[in-house]
Amino acid sequence: MKLRIKYCGGCNPIINRSRLVNQVKDELQKKTNVEIVDKDADVGLLVGGCQVCCPNLSQIEDQAKQWVIVGGNLVDYLPVSIDQLPAKVAEKILAKAADN
Repeated sequence: MKLRIKYCGGCNPIINRSRLVNQVKDELQKKTNVEIVDKDADVGLLVGGCQVCCPNLSQIEDQAKQWVIVGGNLVDYLPVSIDQLPAKVAEKILAKAADN
């Protein structure tokens, strides 16, 4: 699976964004091969450090077929406990990759 990762600017993070991404990659690699790419991705992961998640998706949306959006403890705008974030994000990515 090709995965595009985009981070917010990190002005007000309530989560450790890079640790989350590493944990998500570990979860994904248990089930599939993951290649990090800058364009033509199967799924994109937009990682915002807080619930505002201010990066403008319209500027990058063409870099992946589908996107999973993390904003602090929100995954696709739904609350998830911090300890469950990596597993939930990986689950969403795999589900969206399967839809392609």
